[in-house]
Amino acid sequence: MEAKIYDHVPNSGIVHMPGRSFPAVAIQGDTLSTMLSSAISFMDMAKKHADEDMYYEALMLAERLKGHLIHYEEVLIKEGFDKPYIMNIKDLEFEQEFQNT
Repeated sequence: MEAKIYDHVPNSGIVHMPGRSFPAVAIQGDTLSTMLSSAISFMDMAKKHADEDMYYEALMLAERLKGHLIHYEEVLIKEGFDKPYIMNIKDLEFEQEFQNT
């Protein structure tokens, strides 16, 4: 399997994976973990502002990012890399129901 790299900037790049019609954005794992932290912060803000819609949108984003990071960590372990962040992704649990604080 060989990917074509079209461009790269700090923390991301544009790559074309074999078998895919369109190129993708490849984001560094530490940047992805920061994005997850932001999604979690949005969930907290949504609770404080009693914004149920924002909470569920942020929850969906957090769950998707968590899934990507779990897979990322599995590949890092398999290939012998340390993870570039300290957050314990697998142990993160999100409240599935909106509860205004």
